[in-house]
Parts: sequence; structure tokens; C-alpha cells
Amino acid sequence: MILISIIGILILCIGIIALRLVYLSSATNGDAIAKYDSSKSALLVLDIQNDTLGISEYGNTEPLMDNINTAIEYANDSNMEIIYTKQEFTGNPLDTMLSSGMYQADSDGADLYNELSIQSDNIFSKLRTDAFSVDHFENYLIENEIDTLYIVGADASSCVYKTALGGKNRGYRVIVLEDSLFSVKKDMLNTILEKYQKKGIEVTNTKDFIQTQAIDL
Repeated sequence: MILISIIGILILCIGIIALRLVYLSSATNGDAIAKYDSSKSALLVLDIQNDTLGISEYGNTEPLMDNINTAIEYANDSNMEIIYTKQEFTGNPLDTMLSSGMYQADSDGADLYNELSIQSDNIFSKLRTDAFSVDHFENYLIENEIDTLYIVGADASSCVYKTALGGKNRGYRVIVLEDSLFSVKKDMLNTILEKYQKKGIEVTNTKDFIQTQAIDL
């Protein structure tokens, strides 16, 4: 009888953990955006934080950071909206366990990376992988009539992908800069990018991003 009780508790705990993982990691749905008379583009910089740059699987982060900062600085020179997100967990013990103690709110690890080019005050904290789970992030896009998102940051297989899906689910044009994406699965990045394209998410690189914006100007 005791054994059955222990098994029941274990199953319950596993179920709770699984449900929390699904909640935190799923892409969101929302209302379709309006058709704007003079729509805008924005560069979205996802989760480039001190804890992110400390992940050993990323190896040498300098080339990626150079590309990300190049994209940010060009977007700033082009008067494009620049938006930053931070992954932050707010003290839920289960979230702390699932995140291995990383990205805790108000910690140094959750701060934006000190070598990241900060060119705007548009910084949104998020609990879930999909930035569209944050109402004031989505409201900011709507208020500024943004319908195209260029995305750089971390991680290609999680937050970038789920945010890109969240955008597509609402009718945004979503474009990722492949040479500005962190991925713990570097050997699978091409496969991941193929999955993006199958979902209607466009793939470009920093050089083409700059050239496209120059033509638009």
C-alpha cells in the first residue's frame, strides 16, 4: 500500500512537471494583426543575457555577438524599432529547478549581456519561451504598427523558434538572421532552419538584412 502511494505521488509530480514544461515552452496564439497603412519593421533581440553567454555548449560566442551587434547598430542607424527580451523566472521553485537556477529575476545572470549593444529602452521580461506571451510586448508592436520582425538571439531551437511561431500565428512576417542565432544544437542548426522555413518563417543573414534595409531606405 505504501509502495502504491509512493508511485502515485511520483506520477503526480511527473505530471505537474510535464504540464509546467508544456506551459513554459509552447508557442502562443492570438488575434491576427491589422493591415497597417504604413507598417514598420522591428529587430527583436531575444535573451542575450549573462546566463546565456555562460552556456558552455555555445563555445566561442564572439562571432555571433559581432553579428548581433552589427545588426543592432545598423537597425539603430536606420531608425528601425529595436526590442530586447529577457528570460526571467520569479521565484517559483519548480521553475528554478527546470531552469537549473538560471535566469532568476533581479540576478546578474538575468541582466542583458554587458557586451550587447543597447540602443533602446524597449526591454521586455518574459517567463515563457514565446515573447508573445507578454501582453505589453504584443501591445507595443500593435501600437507602433509593426508587422515585420527580424529576430536574432537565443536559442534557435527554443525561444527564437517559439517566438517566431507566435508571430506567424498572429500574421506577422517573421525573418530570422541565421548567423545571429545561438544554438546548443549547432550540428543540427541547418535542420532547425529547414523546420523554420516549413512553418513560413523566412531565413536570411546579417549581410542581406543590411542590404535589404539599405534598399528600403
